[in-house]
Amino acid sequence: MASRINPFKPNSPAPVGMFAGRADELKLLEGGLNQTKHGEPANFLITGDRGIGKSSLLLFLDAIAKGDVKGLDGGQFNFVVINLSISDKMNLLTFLKIVENNVRREIGKTEVARKFLTDTWSFVQRLRVMDSGIERSEKEQDEEVVLDEFASSIADTYNRIVNPINDGENKKDGILFIVDEADNAIAELRLGYFIKTVTEDLQKKNCNNVMFVVTGLPETIQKLKASHESSVRAFHPVKIKELLPNDRKWIVDLGIKKANDINLDKTSVTEDAKEQISSLSEGYPHFIQQFAYCAFKQDTNLVMDSDDVVNSAFADGGALDSIGNRYYESDFYQKIKSDEYRQVLTIMSDRMNSWIKKAEIRAEFTGSETKLTNALKALTDRKIILKNNERDGEYRLQQRGFALWIQLFGNRK
Repeated sequence: MASRINPFKPNSPAPVGMFAGRADELKLLEGGLNQTKHGEPANFLITGDRGIGKSSLLLFLDAIAKGDVKGLDGGQFNFVVINLSISDKMNLLTFLKIVENNVRREIGKTEVARKFLTDTWSFVQRLRVMDSGIERSEKEQDEEVVLDEFASSIADTYNRIVNPINDGENKKDGILFIVDEADNAIAELRLGYFIKTVTEDLQKKNCNNVMFVVTGLPETIQKLKASHESSVRAFHPVKIKELLPNDRKWIVDLGIKKANDINLDKTSVTEDAKEQISSLSEGYPHFIQQFAYCAFKQDTNLVMDSDDVVNSAFADGGALDSIGNRYYESDFYQKIKSDEYRQVLTIMSDRMNSWIKKAEIRAEFTGSETKLTNALKALTDRKIILKNNERDGEYRLQQRGFALWIQLFGNRK
């Protein structure tokens, strides 16, 4: 059997052609594009766990907004899309400069457009004053002025792209800002303040064809509130949950179809294999890709079956090990420095991700009552375990995969 191209992509967002599920979320976002196109802007805050498919959803939204593909409801759009990814080193000054760079890249394709952008975004060149040693009160006033100029530049840019004056420019529906990994936002970025101020300024300037989509881990909500308490009111909340079993299996089928389109040797997949991948992944798209990738690699007879899935899932360097390196290892080692805290996680892993009482943990815990209490509080505060809000003294791991990883690989160091 010749070497085959593996179609599954565990380390990158799913390409549009292999995207599955999320029909409700996509229709909601498409409705927002339609609203914004007609002057009634809708902004969205998308939150979800790591590996749940937020970046893949944004990739599909980007394709719909640009008109590369039609929306699920048949919508056809032509937005300028500005993609931004937040890092933990990005302050407001850096953020605005990156926005300007992206705007120039997206619409500065003609000499006339480049001249327009140089004039319209000239204020960015003055932003270095914000990095000087001025008093905080003065700096905050300067930020308000800068954000007003930013909103004016966005409004002027919008007016330009919907009324092109050059034959090489297409009329656009508006501007879509996609802000990913917002949970990385630091206090100096003041992301909630930025969103709140700019959206209100745009409304005052009668610029109603600009849409913001912000996405990140669940703690993004608190990050936004920390810089402006009411900033989350600017958004429609969208919480991304696990894929349903049929969608999980569809992803596997799409991958096998792609493999057979590009490889001479044709591969089939058994229903048992799809069931195993569906169960092990717990509905997380990244995990589906990882388990399927390893099973496809494991297969030697052109039939990807449950043995291929199981054997490749639990081996050293296999699917679960790879998922753990990316998602679980930090929670188990970097976020907690105490062996006693790790002991609590190991005890809890025996219950997989089912609820376990504090008294049951105490029965196996070798440390003091105080250390157990401190461990449970720290692990809860750091979102490593969940506390049952309906029953006192009950806790659980967030994912069954985390429990399996702890049991198999958690004590290697």
